[in-house]
Amino acid sequence: MLTGGTGFVGSHVARALCSQGWHVRAMARQPAVLSTGVSRDLPLEIVRCDLSRDSVPTLSRALSGCRAVIHVAGLVKARSLAEYREVNVHGTERLLDAARESAPDALFVLISSQAAAGPAHDGRPVTEKDTPRPVSWYGRSKLEAEEAVASRWAGPWIVLRPSVVYGPGDRGLLTFFAAAARGWVPVPAGGSRIHLIEASRAAHGIALAAARPDLAGNRAFLCDPETVSIASFAAMISRLPARRARVVRMPDGLVRAAGLIASFAEALTRRSLAFNSDKAKEILAGDWICEPETLQKHLPLPPPSPLEYGLKKTWDWYGREGWLPL
Repeated sequence: MLTGGTGFVGSHVARALCSQGWHVRAMARQPAVLSTGVSRDLPLEIVRCDLSRDSVPTLSRALSGCRAVIHVAGLVKARSLAEYREVNVHGTERLLDAARESAPDALFVLISSQAAAGPAHDGRPVTEKDTPRPVSWYGRSKLEAEEAVASRWAGPWIVLRPSVVYGPGDRGLLTFFAAAARGWVPVPAGGSRIHLIEASRAAHGIALAAARPDLAGNRAFLCDPETVSIASFAAMISRLPARRARVVRMPDGLVRAAGLIASFAEALTRRSLAFNSDKAKEILAGDWICEPETLQKHLPLPPPSPLEYGLKKTWDWYGREGWLPL
């Protein structure tokens, strides 16, 4: 069973699972999305369902006979910790309860986030053994989901924490690409270092983990080997348009102010935005770098493509799909 197959990372995971010979049963609240997204040509068995309380009986039936449960679905933007918890924590708990009835021996793979572990410690990469220190509501909710899996699932489980993921279908970093198409790229916290991973590569690692019950109990990072500064990352994006975009550095105070204004707008409109004061806190928390020990030892992936090449592929995909103001 795959949750979140209609989303950015989940659609790439669906493709990776199919390529590795899995029969994929994909949960979808809106099945029609699967016929138009990145996973549109895949032979998926689709189950119309979500993670609400009312869907638990349907979930239980859908999970029957599953060898692995790969939980990708989650909320990445919200106006409050309570909103994040409703989906990321309570939704995970409901999936665990349903799976316990119908697939108690399945390997449960939770796709968490680097945000659950928190930023680097005084410039030192976070290790998989470090005590988590999330700095945002999103990070706290993903950590609480991890704890729910560890405490509620009697069978084997693995937690995977992707770093910043980019690639076709991503709306999170689309803001930077769209800005470049308009002629400028904002650079918040330009000196901070980050880890990235291309979506197809992250999905390949997730699919490999789904066949590794021997790795049960691990909480592992998924990222490319090299780090990059946010300023360098923005410079790469600025070179993608035919006419190079201007790079605009944003002072920390301006980032905080923009976050507060966005949160005020959320309160007025009652609509979640991709950026708000909580996201500003993440951006300004310092380096987001980690040590992917389990990945390096047990989940061998091909070497990553050069970042410039991966970004160019993503830019071209955005252009073909009409996502850029070209």
